[in-house]
Amino acid sequence: MIRDAANATLRGLVLAGLSVVGLVALLAHAIVLVLSVSVGLIVLIPWAVEFGRWVADQRRRFAAKWDGVLIVQPYQPAPPPPQPDDEGMYVSDNTLYKTPRMPALANQIDWVVDDRSTWRDLWWLLVNATLGNIFALTPAFLVVYGALNLPWGGLLAIWGLLSAPILMRVHTNLTVRLLGPSKRRTSAQLSRRLTSWTRSMGLFGMGMLSLVLLVEHLLALVTVVLFPIAAEKGREATNLRRDLSGKWSGTPIARPYLPRPQGIPRWKWVIHDRATWRDLLFLAVDPIVTLGLTVLPSMLVIYAGWGLLVPQSWRWFLSDKDQEWGGGFYGQFAGSDLLAVPMAAVITALAVWMAPYSIKLTGRWTQILLAPTEQAQLALRVQELTQTRAETTDAQAAELRRIERDLHDGAQARLVAMGLGLGALERLIDQDPAAAKTLLAKVRDNSAKALVELRGLVRGIHPPVLADRGLGDAVRALALDTPMPVQVCVNLPRRLDPPVESAAYFAISEALTNVTKHARANTVTVDVVLDGVVLRLTVRDDGCGGADVSRGTGLLGIQRRLSAFDGSMTVHSPVGGPTTVTMTLRVSGD
Repeated sequence: MIRDAANATLRGLVLAGLSVVGLVALLAHAIVLVLSVSVGLIVLIPWAVEFGRWVADQRRRFAAKWDGVLIVQPYQPAPPPPQPDDEGMYVSDNTLYKTPRMPALANQIDWVVDDRSTWRDLWWLLVNATLGNIFALTPAFLVVYGALNLPWGGLLAIWGLLSAPILMRVHTNLTVRLLGPSKRRTSAQLSRRLTSWTRSMGLFGMGMLSLVLLVEHLLALVTVVLFPIAAEKGREATNLRRDLSGKWSGTPIARPYLPRPQGIPRWKWVIHDRATWRDLLFLAVDPIVTLGLTVLPSMLVIYAGWGLLVPQSWRWFLSDKDQEWGGGFYGQFAGSDLLAVPMAAVITALAVWMAPYSIKLTGRWTQILLAPTEQAQLALRVQELTQTRAETTDAQAAELRRIERDLHDGAQARLVAMGLGLGALERLIDQDPAAAKTLLAKVRDNSAKALVELRGLVRGIHPPVLADRGLGDAVRALALDTPMPVQVCVNLPRRLDPPVESAAYFAISEALTNVTKHARANTVTVDVVLDGVVLRLTVRDDGCGGADVSRGTGLLGIQRRLSAFDGSMTVHSPVGGPTTVTMTLRVSGD
C-alpha cells in the first residue's frame, strides 16, 4: 500500500511535467496561428497539431501503463494522398496544381482542423495545466510540506500519500472524458456554451493579432514599396476573420475586394482598392473593440483557474506573510479563503454564459468595417454578372460544339452508311436477292443504332421525362440509373421554368456522377426543395469525403451552370465523410 502511494505521488510529478510540455504545445499553436495569418506559413499548422496530439498520446500511454485504462485515439483517419485527374493535374479548392504538394497540404490542414478531437486536445491541454495540476501536485506538496514540519507535519505527509492514488484516479478519469472518443453525454446547450467560449478565446487572440498586423502595415507604409505586399498578406488575415466571424456569429461577411483589371499592375490595384484602407482601419481599431468585447469571457476563466483554484490549493504551503500578497485577489476572493473555490466556479459559469453574446457583438462589429459597402457590392455584382454572361456564352458554345460533334461522329455517320447501303441494295435486289436481304438487315441495324444515338443526344440536350413530368420525376428517374441506392425527397408545389428545371437536373446529374466516380459511397440522398423564389438542391452521401470528392472537375461545370441563374454551390466534405453538396438557384415567382 505504501509503495503504491509513493508511486502515485511520483506519477503526479511526472504528469505535472507533462502539463508543462502541454503549455509549450499551446504556445506553439498560438505562434503558428500568428505566423500563418501574418506571413502565410500554413505549412506549420499540421506540425503544431501533431505536437499537441503527441502530448495527449503520452497521457493516454501513461493511463494504460499505470492504471490499466485504455483510452482509444479518437482522431479521424488521415486523408489519402491526392490523385491526379485524367490530364495528370491535381485539383484542390477549384484550383489545378501540377504537383500533389499543395493539395496534400490543404487536405492535411482540413483533416486536423475539421476533426473535433483536435479542439478537444487543446481544451485538455488547458485543463490539464490548471485543474489537472491540482490533482497531480497536491500529494507531493503535502508530503514535502509535512516532512519539513515534523513531527506535527507527519500526519499531513501521511494524508498526502494516502490521497495520491485517489487523486491520480480522478486525474485519469478526467483524462478519459476529455481525450477519449466523444460520447456526447453533455447536454447540447452546455456543449454549445463551451464551444462559444472557445471561439471567444479565438477571437480574443485574433484581436491581439490585429495589433501585430497593424504594426506590420505601418512599417511597410513607411517604406512605401513594401506596403502592397503587406496589404495583400493582410487580406489573408482579414479574410480569415470574415470567414470565422461569419461562421461563429451567424452573420455571413462577404469579401469586398474588386478583381484586378487586365493591364493594371498588382501594386496599383491593391493601393487603389478602397477595401485595402478599410482593412487598415479595421486593424487599427480592432485591438480595442474586439479585446474589449471578448476580454471578460476569456480572462474570467483564466482568473478563476490561475487566480483562485490553483493558488488556493497552494496556500497551505505559504507563510502568513505571503498569504497577504495580492490584496485578497490571488488565491482568495474578497480576502476569504473559503470563497475562492465556489467563486471560481461561479466566475467560470458566468464567462461561459457571456461567450455567445460576446461572439455576436464581435461579429456585428466585424461586419461594420469588413463587409462590402453598397458601392463595392454594386461593383462586385456587375463583375459577377459580366463573368456569368461570359461563362454562359462559353458554355453554350461548347454545348453546340458537342452536339455538332456527336451528330457528325454518331448519327450522321450512320445515316451516310444507310444511304450507301440503300444504294447498294438497289443494285443487288434484282441480281442477288440473298445478298440484298443481308444488306437490308445491316441497314435496318444501322437505322436502329442511329435512332438510339439521336435519342441519347436529345436526352443530353433536354430529357423527355423532364419536359413531360417535371423536375421531381426526372430526378427520380435519374436516381434509378445511378448504381447505388439513392433516396429522393422532392418538395415542389409548382412547375418551374424549363431553363431552371434543365439547370437543376443537370446539376444533380453531375453531382451524382461525381459521387459515383470518387466518393465510394453506399447510399446517397437527394433533396429538391422550393422555398419561395429559391430552389435548393442537396446531394448528400456517406462516402470517404475529403480529398476524393474534390477530384471531380465536374463541380466547376455545376458552378458555371448555376451562375446563369444567380445560383451558388457549397461543398462540405470533411475527411471520412459525409459529403454534402448544396446548390441554390433563384427562380421567378408565380
